[in-house]
Amino acid sequence: MEYPKLRPIDAFPIETSGQQAMCLRDPFNSKNTFVVPNHVFYIICHFDGNHSILDIQSKFSQKYGKLLSGDNIQQIIQELDKNLLLENDRSRDFIEKLKVDFINSTIRKDAHAGTAYEADKERLTVQIDKFFTSTDGPGKPSSNKTTDLKGIIAPHIDIGCGGPCFAWAYKEIAESSDAELFIILGIAHTETKNLFVLTDKTFETPFGNVETDKDFLASLHKKNKTDYFEDEFIHKDEHSVGFQLIFLQYLYHRKKEFSIIPILCSSFGEAGGDNNSPGGISQFEEFVSSLKETIKESRKKICIIASVDLAHVGARFGDRELQDEAYLKKLHSEDTDMLRYAENLDAEGFNNSIQKDNNSRKICGYPAIHTMLNVIEASKGKLLKYSQYTDQTNSTVSFASMAFY
Repeated sequence: MEYPKLRPIDAFPIETSGQQAMCLRDPFNSKNTFVVPNHVFYIICHFDGNHSILDIQSKFSQKYGKLLSGDNIQQIIQELDKNLLLENDRSRDFIEKLKVDFINSTIRKDAHAGTAYEADKERLTVQIDKFFTSTDGPGKPSSNKTTDLKGIIAPHIDIGCGGPCFAWAYKEIAESSDAELFIILGIAHTETKNLFVLTDKTFETPFGNVETDKDFLASLHKKNKTDYFEDEFIHKDEHSVGFQLIFLQYLYHRKKEFSIIPILCSSFGEAGGDNNSPGGISQFEEFVSSLKETIKESRKKICIIASVDLAHVGARFGDRELQDEAYLKKLHSEDTDMLRYAENLDAEGFNNSIQKDNNSRKICGYPAIHTMLNVIEASKGKLLKYSQYTDQTNSTVSFASMAFY
């Protein structure tokens, strides 16, 4: 393989045995991970189909001042190929089989139990209990009950990093919602053909299965010219919907039944139109209008959940600024200024606050929050908790919990 080419995959830094490394993960098969030292990751970054083995040897020598043998590169190629991470017939056949199996199944299997959170429901209960009672948590839900909650914003960062922030939003659901249907606006972290992605599959969790409201989805689907089930396979390993179900099931699996509408929101720029004006994109207008109409037609009590993270800054995300205390304080200020537009249900102001610097903070939750603000029938919002998580690469993700009434 003279010009090796890597498939589009996830890559993120980890620490193993006290050493910095990179973890490669297949976005279509999240249990398939491949950990490499940083110098090997540098080599793999040149597996783009345009660099020959000789080119890569030259780049490596310039970077590290050492010779790299062609045999070493071939070993890396063979290992990646074994893990189906290269662009070739083997990986394409594997992905096609995954797609067929997923489409033919009525169940969306839990792709993250045992890795992102406990797979045993009793241990998972203990794990989530600690998020509520930790020093950053809100405390356990009280027995006081109101029914004025219309929706929440909750994180979708790894639960181990952001669990207490999740808990703030779900304490509000426990105390202020009588919803029987939760519309979950997640984020598609994989490229899609359309702005929104639907599925009517049953979602598996350690607490038991969660049913989608198939009648609601059928009604929503009929109102749209676009087939928003076209990208359904993206739901297979996407975590932004599944993480919310863990907390909903924690609250309700022993108390009451509920159903969901799982929706993944993609980048506003991927379906054409004016990137600076989501309202001007025909798909956005079509979907938001049909979702609002379907909500009005439904006789169920509904709560909308936007499953989002905020800024992604630092070396891991291509930035050069030093992540010192002053920088993180400025990030806090910019994020909370943006969230004030959400508190005021000002969709246009929120959009403008993102676009004024071309989304330089890389707010991944932008499409889901903007969609929520255009759909939700609420009169006010409230920021419950704001948090930042900085990893060992000195890169930061910010996230928050909010409530809307």
